[in-house]
Amino acid sequence: MNQNTQEKEKAFLHPQGALQLHSIFPTIQGEGPFAGCPAIFVRLAGCNLQCPFCDTDYTSKRQTLTAMELTARVQDLRPIRRAGPWSARKPLVVITGGEPFRQNLTGFATLLIGLGYQVQIETNGTLFLEGFPYGQTTIVCSPKTGRINPDMAKRVNAFKYVVEAGQIDTDGLPLSTLGNVQQFSVAKPPVGSFAEIYVQPLDEQDETRNRLNTQAALESCLKFGYRLCIQTHKLVNVP
Repeated sequence: MNQNTQEKEKAFLHPQGALQLHSIFPTIQGEGPFAGCPAIFVRLAGCNLQCPFCDTDYTSKRQTLTAMELTARVQDLRPIRRAGPWSARKPLVVITGGEPFRQNLTGFATLLIGLGYQVQIETNGTLFLEGFPYGQTTIVCSPKTGRINPDMAKRVNAFKYVVEAGQIDTDGLPLSTLGNVQQFSVAKPPVGSFAEIYVQPLDEQDETRNRLNTQAALESCLKFGYRLCIQTHKLVNVP
């Protein structure tokens, strides 16, 4: 599979909450606790890690927008709600990257919450942003290294692990992920965590390897009770 050549980036903590945006688009959330839900994806530019097998472009373009400007972009994409029992469900905004907590998300997330959105953040868990409204959002952490920031770990609602056949620990979670080489296995949920654990097969863009990875993820879930996570958006060919 192709190697990720996008470089690591330091924090961009704009004092007024301006954000470096890569792209924004409507899609179907394909992973984790909101899988299958229509969502507006806000992909922020840059990441503090450089995972060799990451298949996401988060650096080829960017523009800096204020929280108000970015919120207006989201509002333009807000889905139409027809009458029915589903109409009470809050529209979903997924803030992803790169690594979203590389930037000052507080103002943007607060605006979205005030407008009635369900906000999900997808993070690698290595960074922590003081003052962020964690209790009003859903934090999905996909660990990529041997350590999760301890303050972030306590606020995670769901952990998502990408597994590769032959690289799985005795607890069914990965020894390494996305080609990261490290001395110890990928960071595990903290003791006492009630967060749901999702296990997702690595997409190596190779039919034979993907079949092995899917079987490994399935076996992990059956043995340890984790939830299988399949990238639904890829099955229906949306970004």
